[in-house]
Amino acid sequence: ALYAQDLKTFTVNPGQKVYDAIGPADRYAFPEFESGLVQFRNGNLGGGRMNYNAVLAEMEFINDKGDTLTLNDRETIRHIVIRNDTFFVDKLYLQKVERAGKLVLARSRVIMISNHRRVGAMGQVSDASVDAYTTLSSSGNPLRNMVAQEILTYREHLTFFLGDAFGKFRQVNRKNLSTMFGGHKQEVENYLRERNPNFFLETDMRALLGFLAGLDKP
Repeated sequence: ALYAQDLKTFTVNPGQKVYDAIGPADRYAFPEFESGLVQFRNGNLGGGRMNYNAVLAEMEFINDKGDTLTLNDRETIRHIVIRNDTFFVDKLYLQKVERAGKLVLARSRVIMISNHRRVGAMGQVSDASVDAYTTLSSSGNPLRNMVAQEILTYREHLTFFLGDAFGKFRQVNRKNLSTMFGGHKQEVENYLRERNPNFFLETDMRALLGFLAGLDKP
């Protein structure tokens, strides 16, 4: 019920590479690596050919040797601009969806393991423990060459965040809305009760942003 939009799932069978099952069209935000501009928190600028990888939940770049590497020191980056898209950095890479006044709606897109099944004797399939597949999902860059030993199911996840005038982002949920808009608590509660928005659905989040932008600044 939480994911009321078409989010993709991917099955990786034993002997198959994760990156073969989740191809570049699904892994990356853009079809090709694009020229990107990095704004650091100390005011410096950088750049290069970049693309966001949803499997790693990392920003990648191509160096002078043609190697694909992960951008380091994420905490030093304020935002990255690729094409007409802006990725804010707040623990996660948050892609801008829409701006309304001083508020910014952004989303995190991550593809992570949602199920992990063992193939036993006589071809019987059984679910593995949660700890087993949680460890795999956080393995980072080795996923580039990782070959599945069991049946892995990956799922696309979208999470929406709201940024304020100071560039601080919070996940959109009832608790955080109450904190950010405490001076309009009753108005916000009325909206949530009447509209009952799905916090994981982009159309609902755009409508919520429009409502919140009509209030006084949080």
